[in-house]
Amino acid sequence: MTTLSCPKCRQRMPDDALDRGQCPACGFPLDGPLVLDAAARRPRTALFAVGGVVLVTAGAAAAYSAFGDGFGAASTPAPEVASTAPAPVEPVSHIAPPPRLAKPRPPEAAPPVPNTQAEGPKSGRPRPIGVVMKVDPRVAPTRHFDHPDDTAALPDLNSGARVVLTGRVRTLRIGSVHGGGSIDASGLLAEEVVIAGDLNGNAVVALNAPGGKVTIGGYVVGDAKLTVAAPGGEVVLASSGRVTGRSVVAVTAKRVEAAGAVTGNARLQATLTAGGSLRLSAVEEGATVSYRKAAATDPPPAVDRGTVRGGAKVFAE
Repeated sequence: MTTLSCPKCRQRMPDDALDRGQCPACGFPLDGPLVLDAAARRPRTALFAVGGVVLVTAGAAAAYSAFGDGFGAASTPAPEVASTAPAPVEPVSHIAPPPRLAKPRPPEAAPPVPNTQAEGPKSGRPRPIGVVMKVDPRVAPTRHFDHPDDTAALPDLNSGARVVLTGRVRTLRIGSVHGGGSIDASGLLAEEVVIAGDLNGNAVVALNAPGGKVTIGGYVVGDAKLTVAAPGGEVVLASSGRVTGRSVVAVTAKRVEAAGAVTGNARLQATLTAGGSLRLSAVEEGATVSYRKAAATDPPPAVDRGTVRGGAKVFAE
C-alpha cells in the first residue's frame, strides 16, 4: 500500500483519508495534488544527481542554441594551415675563397746578346742609343765618323772656320755659321740633319742625307750658300726660318716644303725625285723658286705655290 503525506503537515495519512477529504492530523482539505511518501523517502543524493543531470542537460541545450555548430567546433582542433608569412631570411656571410697557391715561374732565359749589325728598322728590334760627339774645329777641323748610332754636334762657327766631315752618323746638328765659315759634310752620310742657327755672310754649307730629313730652323741670309743632297728624303724650311737676302739654297729631295717665307733676292732651287712634291707658303719681293724632275722619265711633281706676290716668281725649269 502506498502511503500518502499531507501537503501541509507532511504527516502520513492512511488511504481512507482521501475518502474523508481531509488530513486526520491537521484537518487540511485534500482537494489538490498529493505527495507520495515513497518519493519523500528517497535519498537526497539521488535527488542531487537528478538535479545535476537536469542542470547539465539544460546548460548544454542553452549553449547549443546560443552558439550553434561553433560550440562543438571549439572542442575539435582545427587542421593546421601553412603560414603565408615569409620565412625569416638569414644573413649571408661572404667568405673569401682560400688563397690559391702561386705556381712557380719558369726560370727566365738569359737576355740575348745584342747584335748591333742586325738591329734596326729592318730587323724589327730597336737600335741602340748612341752618344753625342762634339766637334771642335780648332782641335780637329777634319773629322771622320764610323758610328751610325751617334750624333755629331757642331758649335757656332765664326768667320774663317772650316770643317770637313766624313763617315756615317745618325744625326748631325749644326749651329750658326757666320761670315766666311764653311762646313763640308758632303762625304758624311746622315739620317737626319738639323740646322738650329743662321747661315749668314759668305757661309757655305754642304749636306748629305739620302733618304733622310733635313730641317732648316734659322735664317739663310746674305750671300750664304746651302746645298742639300737628300734623294728620296725631305727638306723642310720651318716656319721659324727664312731664305732671304741674296742667298742660294739648292736641294735635291723627294719632298720639299717651305713653311717659312722666301723673300728678298733669294733663290730656291728644288730638284724633285720620283713622286716628288713642292709646297710653298709665301714667295715675296724679288725671290725666285724653280723646280725640276730629277729624271726625265719621272712623273710630274705635285706643286703648291702658296702666296706669290711682288716681283717673286715660281716656275718649272
